[in-house]
Amino acid sequence: MSSLNFYSEPTALNREEHKDLAFTVSNDFSFTSKINSVPVTGIEFFEASRDMPILFSKDEKGNYFPIALLSLMNESHNFLEEDGSWSEAYQPAFIRRYPFVLTDEGTVCFDAKAAHFTAEANESTQTLFDEKGENTKALNNAIQFLNAFNEQHKQTTEFCEQAKQLDIFKPLNIKVNIEKSGPLALNGMFCIDEKKLGELSEEVVIKWFKSGWIAWSYAHLHSIGALKRLLKRQSA
Repeated sequence: MSSLNFYSEPTALNREEHKDLAFTVSNDFSFTSKINSVPVTGIEFFEASRDMPILFSKDEKGNYFPIALLSLMNESHNFLEEDGSWSEAYQPAFIRRYPFVLTDEGTVCFDAKAAHFTAEANESTQTLFDEKGENTKALNNAIQFLNAFNEQHKQTTEFCEQAKQLDIFKPLNIKVNIEKSGPLALNGMFCIDEKKLGELSEEVVIKWFKSGWIAWSYAHLHSIGALKRLLKRQSA
């Protein structure tokens, strides 16, 4: 997963160096304007499936990971309002965690170039460290979200590895017609083969049911129908 999309200057957070750093919650998500998909975790499939297709991408090592398809256009999408705010559609956690990110070693980092930060606190900002150098509630809330995201990412990776071993992924090649652009082919994406899913052994089904993976699988399959809503949004 490309975990540092959007981050211009990822910097490790240091309680001494950044003791005066102030954070502002922003509803401006224009930093996402140049993307057409983002990674999602399995727990997000349910909500995201109402607004966007959840498909699977395959990296150079042959590993799969789910993505939320935001657009059929290159390097753009239509989920942003004119003021940069996100529309009423679901917003993936991958986007919501910005401008913070957690490394595999557990180090909290932030995008030093993000507009969310200022050198001095004021009435509209929140400090990250208190006078004693301890984490503020704002920082602890951010860390809690990052930890939850990383845990869900690990579970989703395990789900994909198991699905790969069971050979239930299949290529998904879609051809659609966009009024303004004409025919468009969607290649290089994968989905779960519903037939193979239904043929899993009882032992595997029980394991997947207890893990929530059966529900994830069908939420993913249901989400493919959101292509129509995506096309409608894009045409508009």
